[in-house]
Amino acid sequence: MLAKLSKILFLSALLAFVTSCSEYAKIQREEDPQKKFEYACKLFEQEKYPKVIKLMEPIYLRFRQTKDAEMADWIMAYSMYKRGSYDMASYMLNNFAKEYPLSEKNKEAAFLGAVASYKLSPESYLDQEYTEKAITMLQRYIDNYPTAENISEADKMVRELNAKLEKKAYDIAYNYYRMEEYNAAIVAFSNVLDDMPSTIYREDIMFNRLKAAAIFANKSIADKQKERYTDAITYGRIFLKQFPKSKYSEEAEAIIAALESDSSTLDKVLKNIGKDEKDVKAREIKKQLKKENKSKGKNGAQQSETEKK
Repeated sequence: MLAKLSKILFLSALLAFVTSCSEYAKIQREEDPQKKFEYACKLFEQEKYPKVIKLMEPIYLRFRQTKDAEMADWIMAYSMYKRGSYDMASYMLNNFAKEYPLSEKNKEAAFLGAVASYKLSPESYLDQEYTEKAITMLQRYIDNYPTAENISEADKMVRELNAKLEKKAYDIAYNYYRMEEYNAAIVAFSNVLDDMPSTIYREDIMFNRLKAAAIFANKSIADKQKERYTDAITYGRIFLKQFPKSKYSEEAEAIIAALESDSSTLDKVLKNIGKDEKDVKAREIKKQLKKENKSKGKNGAQQSETEKK
């Protein structure tokens, strides 16, 4: 009995499937856009999104300026999203939100359009156009719908995307450090701190800026070293003030101590150089005076001899 019932159910399902396929094939050949649209709406309710797209793509623009325009745009945009065509979905959903501000689907379109861009956001080392676009769209959604039920989800995505931008900026700066372009690294690290003051990488950036500045100072010519030692020491003190319990504190203190010692040594060297230069100059003046006096003495003797004659 059960086996017979199972067979009947299977055959019924098979018949329904064949009938559905036959009906879908028939509607595809239909020339009346309205009939295709109505059938696409039916498929949409059944969540058969790829079929909706295939049926609607050639005709949905024909419904612009008609009473069905909003529905046509919505089922296309939403179906694109559900199929995973996030590039098109982002574009279409964003357009829907702009064109139908009073639609009951406006809020959902704005959110899903932003989510589609979020899903397109690549790894941090790649171009971040979609990341920036997603942040803009999500922030607009948060501003427009501050009490929405999914606002915490939107906030979380914004934080994640911002962290990706911060990682890219930090990696670019650190790459200068790795390539031993220390001055460029200092500038790049400082720019990240200025542009992204609350970055999650702030501690690492400030410590690496200190290291870059210390190496840059040590490799500089004597005329530039004093100023660069001072800058590096300042970076170190700012770092320790902001992160007194950092995992880098001990190393930072050691770097600062070495910089202060090198700066002090430099002061002594420059002082001695100055003294030596003065001594050399004094000897040269004394020698010149002696030479002049000798010359005067010789000239005087010659003059006396002439007068005697």
